[in-house]
Amino acid sequence: MKQFKLLDCTLRDGGYYTNWSFSDKFVKNLVKSLTFAGVDIIEMGYKSPLKGGRYRKCNDSFIRDIVGDYLDITKTTLAFMIDAKDFINGDVDTKLLKDIVKPSSESPFTYCRLAITPQQIKEALIMIELLNELGYKVIVNVMRVSLLEDSDIKSLCHSLSKTEIVALYFADSFGSLLPNRVKELIEIFNETGKDIGIHTHDNLGMAFANSLCAVDSGIKYVDGTLTGMGRGVGNVRTEQLLMYYDYDYKHVTDFVTNVMTPMKNKCGWGWNHNYMLTGIKEIHPTYCQKLQSLPISDSKIQNILGSIEDKDRTSFKSKYVEIEQKISVIIPARYKSTRFPGKPLIDIAGTPMIIRVADICGNAVGKENVYIATEDNRISKVVTDNGYKVILTSDDCLTGTDRVAEASLEIDSDIIVNVQGDEPLLNPEHIAKVIDEKIKYPNHIINCMARIESYENVEDTKIPKMVVNEDNELMYSSRAAIPGSKYGPGDNPHKQVCIYAFNKSELDKFGSKKDKTPLEWSEDIEINRFLEMGMKVKMVEVNDVTHAVDFPEDVKIVEEFLNE
Repeated sequence: MKQFKLLDCTLRDGGYYTNWSFSDKFVKNLVKSLTFAGVDIIEMGYKSPLKGGRYRKCNDSFIRDIVGDYLDITKTTLAFMIDAKDFINGDVDTKLLKDIVKPSSESPFTYCRLAITPQQIKEALIMIELLNELGYKVIVNVMRVSLLEDSDIKSLCHSLSKTEIVALYFADSFGSLLPNRVKELIEIFNETGKDIGIHTHDNLGMAFANSLCAVDSGIKYVDGTLTGMGRGVGNVRTEQLLMYYDYDYKHVTDFVTNVMTPMKNKCGWGWNHNYMLTGIKEIHPTYCQKLQSLPISDSKIQNILGSIEDKDRTSFKSKYVEIEQKISVIIPARYKSTRFPGKPLIDIAGTPMIIRVADICGNAVGKENVYIATEDNRISKVVTDNGYKVILTSDDCLTGTDRVAEASLEIDSDIIVNVQGDEPLLNPEHIAKVIDEKIKYPNHIINCMARIESYENVEDTKIPKMVVNEDNELMYSSRAAIPGSKYGPGDNPHKQVCIYAFNKSELDKFGSKKDKTPLEWSEDIEINRFLEMGMKVKMVEVNDVTHAVDFPEDVKIVEEFLNE
């Protein structure tokens, strides 16, 4: 028989990755999975006056509409959390609290969890009394417990021992606790005579071990989240606890595999060495979460984390993550083109094509941030004569992107944009748009696409076609007419526009291949290598006319557009 209650707080702690916005379908399936697995309490989110999605507000009526059916046939109960600081403005704003938290008799919620720091104990006592009057079973969560001296904890416990709360939690907010310290804390908290709970984070990779240690020490409440979804690195995984303590965990298996895991891959929570550093140094998790959302290297993240002053470590200060990202454009320019030798130097309306493309790039990011990567001294001379920087590369690069990867080793840049040197009709705004998307989606390679123009043949094998999903993520690229059907070419075909944005680690991974991948080789499209290596590519649609110069006859087409 279980000796503790398992509380899942995916929707509350996981909301730090979604701004507390979840689809109704997602929540219904999550609650269904958890209730039938036997989870005792589901925390649906916050009740807060602050901005955020619906699960930052947890309106009673919509919560009841979404989950009521499941609660009627299970023993699972619901909780919400309020953060004490949201209701303290000098004194406790009791009117605001009563406006947001309605009586339990009118609510689907049984539990209210009150998150406090020791500095808020005076106000917390007032809020506990009010929440009791509203009819809730009140649980107090003491935050940042690893920062507290035993004497401070004992003083806090003494004050809370006199209150009508059903449980007292301690939260390992920085994921820095070890099992021995967990045992010591439980002994201190047990002096209150209240049931004790634990909320773990996984910065040191100890969340599961600490939770097991807590249960062995007689704790009565344990938190978890599915796949560990939670602020920063995240929490102990609910599915781990379900399996270890012999719950009916199979009810969550499909939801974890089909829904939570893809969401985790997209949002990026979970253990890594950056979060390990925050756990060792007890650094607020938001620093790492914000830094990892930027397209900067792990070494740069760790340098920034190491630079945070002691006084700023335990509370987030945005100044440490407001960093200027260095952006460079590298244009690969190979003289020995199989289809069109000497192509970069071909005259386009009086200007060498490589210089025309470089000027476009310079308009987007500044001339000083444009590099031409080439193996040929003839190209090098033309480029330097026109005031651009050259990076000489080897003669055996497999593709233009391999040449960019090699050249990137010579520059210090957070975002590297690969602009193919045979796109003289590009709009500088296209490059800016790709950069903006890379900043917004740092875990994706960014590439451009455009509608195939009326004068172009969708079956022309010179034109790479792109197929994307509903999130504009690239599914496949082919020189064949895709998407198609048994009746012929499909509707709304898109072609590739050769502007790409990467970070260095993505380029390094691409360049680590010494041979083309199978689909890359068969289609002769290098973007397929990223897909085959398991990387995600997000496509950005551009609307202006584009036309690549692949063959001598393309020069006339381009010049006609320039003369219009």
